Order: sequence, then C-alpha cells, then structure tokens
Amino acid sequence: MASIHIIGAGAVGSYYGALLARDGHLVTMVARGAHLEEIRRTGRIVVREADGSAWSAPVACEGAPAADPEVELIVVGVKSHDTPAVAEALGRVVPPTAIVLSLQNGVENVGRLARALGGGRVVGATAFVGLWRERAGEVVHGAEGLVTMGHPDGPDAPALRSATALVGGSWEVTRAPDLDHALWHKLLWNVGFNPLCAATGASAGTLLARPEHARVVRAAMEEARAVALARGVAISEADVEDMARDRASLRGYLPSTLRDALAGRRLERDALCGFVAREGARLGIPTPVNAALDAVLALQEGERQTKAG
Repeated sequence: MASIHIIGAGAVGSYYGALLARDGHLVTMVARGAHLEEIRRTGRIVVREADGSAWSAPVACEGAPAADPEVELIVVGVKSHDTPAVAEALGRVVPPTAIVLSLQNGVENVGRLARALGGGRVVGATAFVGLWRERAGEVVHGAEGLVTMGHPDGPDAPALRSATALVGGSWEVTRAPDLDHALWHKLLWNVGFNPLCAATGASAGTLLARPEHARVVRAAMEEARAVALARGVAISEADVEDMARDRASLRGYLPSTLRDALAGRRLERDALCGFVAREGARLGIPTPVNAALDAVLALQEGERQTKAG
C-alpha cells in the first residue's frame, strides 16, 4: 500500500482521503482548526452516508505539509486562492518521485502547481460529488462521487497512469482524453450554481425549479462556454445541457461556495465567476452575468468583513 498525503482536508480531501485509508493506504491529511484537532485526537476520519450509515478510516493529520521520502501521491484539495502558497510549501518538502494530483475547482491550478513543481508530475482531476462537513472530524457524503483525471500531455502520460493505478481501486475514476475539456466541463456547473446559490442561499435544485432562475444558471454557463471556445477549448452545447440538467441526487445540495459564505470563510469566486469575467474581459468576450455575480459576492464578502471589524 502507498503513502499518500492529502493537502487540504476539507470536505473533498477528507472524503477521498478516507476512501484511500479504508483500503489500507497510509494517509496523512493536512487540515486546520477543530478538524485537525479532532482527527489527531481520534486518529480517524468519519464519513456519514446519505442513507444514515457511517464508517471511518485511520489517518494521520498535520497542520502543514511535511517531508516524507516515501510518499507516492500528494492530493491537493485546497481552495484555488490557496494554491500558490501550497505550491511553495510543497516545493520545499515533496520528493522528486512523488506525483501531485490537483483535485480542485477551477482551470488554473494544474498550471500553477506544474510551474512550481514540474509539469510532468502534476495530474489534474475533477470530482462530481455532493460533500460537506457539519462537525470536526467528519464529512457527509450526500451524492455522486465520480473523479475524472487527466494530464496536459494526454491520457497516456506516465504520471496519469501511475496516479490512476494508485487511486483507481478506491475511487470511482475515469480517465479524460483531454484534461482542459474536463476542467472546463466541471467549471460550467461551478459557475452556474456556486455563485448564484451563495448570493441567494438557494439550493441547486431550487435554481432549476423556476424557468427564470434556470435561465440565469444557463446564461452563466454559456458565458463560460464562449470564453472556453475563445481559448481553444471545445466546450459544446451538449456540455452545457449536461451540466444544466436537473439531477435528483443534487436537488437539495448546497454548493461549497454557499457553505463557505454561511461559515464566514473566504469565497472561491476568483476561480469561478471571477475567472470567467476576467478572462472574458481579456479576450473581448461579454460576460455580464458572471461579472455581476462576482460583484455581488465581492460585496457580500466585503460587508461581512466590515461587520467582523
């Protein structure tokens, strides 16, 4: 079994790290605050399933990335705005043989990690899954779970083959023929649902329940598609249809940006609606919906900071 480090044990990192630990891998998580303290106290991470059942797996937990000459895979699950700092920290401790897997939202993180750590070793991945944390030391798995993995050099890249072999027995995995397409395909869902849910407090299903709200979801996705096409990424109308469709398993789901807003955490807007608005401006592509959503979230964040003193 492999030594695997999970950098950023939020909901996503905790769940996928727990799956690996349950199958016997030696998993070390990097977490913060009460989550870190509770995992250290118990030596386990607890997963609660949608049907009310629960299971746990043994893990170690640290407050920062640590040197481990035996580590084979490093899974980065931090918010996109924390990627530069994590890349710098990993550059000081990661052994040259370790593979780095970005399991994050947004389309820029693989490049950021590759520039800091070397492109050949960095694999990208998206997770289509409903996860959240309600208490320290636990993660709730609400729905789905597919992980799509890819590499800038294509589906036969050695690092991708190795990473898939390491996690494929524990995760539901598919290998993407085109990493850029996979990242932008997931970005469609994120820009359609995350910002608008965070701005309104609505669940993903609520946004699709009325045509006027669903039109805003699709408009945000269509702007992202236009930007992707301008960058040479072949996102199609079928991709938009796929990500905008009603999924029964996610109707009551509160996306991560809404949960961050409710918890008073920094919002990942700059990698989602903010990124689409920024790239649209650079490329001359109109993105009024994403720009408006980013402005609303920035105002929301600023008001919260002001009230906090």
